[in-house]
Amino acid sequence: MVDAFHDPREGAMVRVGLAPCSPFSVSRDLMREAAVLARDKGVMLHTHLAENDEDVAYSLAQFGCRPGQYAEDLGWTGDDVWHAHCVKLDADEIGLFARSGTGVAHCPCSNCRLGSGIAPVRAMRDAGVKVALGVDGSASNDAGNLVAEARQAMLLQRVARGADAMSAREALEIATLGGARVLGRTDCGSLEPGKRADLAIWDMRGIEAAGSWDPVAALLLCGPTRVRDLFVEGRQVVQGGHMATIDLPRVIERQNRLARRLAGM
Repeated sequence: MVDAFHDPREGAMVRVGLAPCSPFSVSRDLMREAAVLARDKGVMLHTHLAENDEDVAYSLAQFGCRPGQYAEDLGWTGDDVWHAHCVKLDADEIGLFARSGTGVAHCPCSNCRLGSGIAPVRAMRDAGVKVALGVDGSASNDAGNLVAEARQAMLLQRVARGADAMSAREALEIATLGGARVLGRTDCGSLEPGKRADLAIWDMRGIEAAGSWDPVAALLLCGPTRVRDLFVEGRQVVQGGHMATIDLPRVIERQNRLARRLAGM
């Protein structure tokens, strides 16, 4: 898979990472060998780590250490590694991730939906840990909307740490440049000359943001949440709020049909 599809060049649109689901769903040998293989192939590593109290209890019972230590023992720390969730990292593990350059994909809506807890994003950022945003997956998130994730990330840190714990601008930085940094991408994540032409445009003239004096804060606090125009590599894929590359009504109808079949309806 790596040899056939991984593209390491700047601006690459297809990259492959090795991603066992979680340390509690695969063997110790598989985790260790995946890390060896990834370094041999020059690709990144990803898994889910310390998502909830059960994860920590399992790690202590089965491996005799906390999840962060287990990850380090198996070669799963470094600037070529990012872990999803990390809700239950303690201060020592946060320090380990900061020193090693290990990244974190924060998935706030999934964490809320599953009752996993509030990830210590403020403490991670203050310690120098690279933090990005993720949506987890359709089994634990009802929408793959990064603006909604950024809003939730900001609100959760304020719930945990106070109203000034995270600004809208910091949340948007995590959603954009934060993701690029975690993935080791210097060619995207911010609007600068020479970077990839990936542009998301929201229309802030509607009723959602009416009366706001800060359009950046308004985007997260009140919307709109649906992008008006979206360009990927300079190619427009959303135009006027509608997909420009597929027949969306037909895709939705097919998806609904498949869902009914799956549910036996």
